[in-house]
Amino acid sequence: MYWNNPTIRVTYPLNSQSDPIKQSFHNGGHCIFYDPAVPKETIRYQQSLKDICDWANGHIETVGIDGFISNPGNHYDIANIVKLNMWIDDIRKQGIIKPMNIFYDGQEKYGINNGESRLRAVERISGLATMSAFICTRQEHADRFSHLEQVHDFEQFARLCQAVDGQKFLFTLTDSEAPYGIFWYEYDSKSTAPVTPSERFCVDTLYQYLQDHPDTKFTPEWFDDLKSWPEWR
Repeated sequence: MYWNNPTIRVTYPLNSQSDPIKQSFHNGGHCIFYDPAVPKETIRYQQSLKDICDWANGHIETVGIDGFISNPGNHYDIANIVKLNMWIDDIRKQGIIKPMNIFYDGQEKYGINNGESRLRAVERISGLATMSAFICTRQEHADRFSHLEQVHDFEQFARLCQAVDGQKFLFTLTDSEAPYGIFWYEYDSKSTAPVTPSERFCVDTLYQYLQDHPDTKFTPEWFDDLKSWPEWR
């Protein structure tokens, strides 16, 4: 439901703009901490790489390639198939650039708002056991994270993202009753721009790939080798 909240757009450095990080605290109800090395097994997420493979294979078997691609309801996950193949290769080369946005709500494992696809990608990358992340939670849980760096404002948040002057950030916040203050954030990055194609590009590209390789069965291993996708920029 928080997707319906307004998107806050700011540029680093902040200058006269309102600080979205301070806004996310909701008058002291929420707080944020930064952990450069969250063990990936401590983060819960909904859909594994195998789940995506089973989903795609099932649809193709049922309605065929054309039916699978032509359904707009499939496009988000179809795009992720192409992006995940790109991201696995990219993470192997330069590591993970953007910190995840996770939350602590009293459960054993962290919940996740930004970065679930990165968790799927690292399923195929041996030796990558931790992820950098902003941990959003309620103030009553702050003592649990006292060993970590607490984030107090946007300038600090942006520096932890290794922001450069002129970099643009987007935020969607929650409300005072939520278990965390930031629902979603994003920022433009020259490092990740080459592997963030549009949904339309991904759908069209995968359609052509399946036309050329009609016997494709998606498996986690399928993602290991970067496919010869066309240039998208």
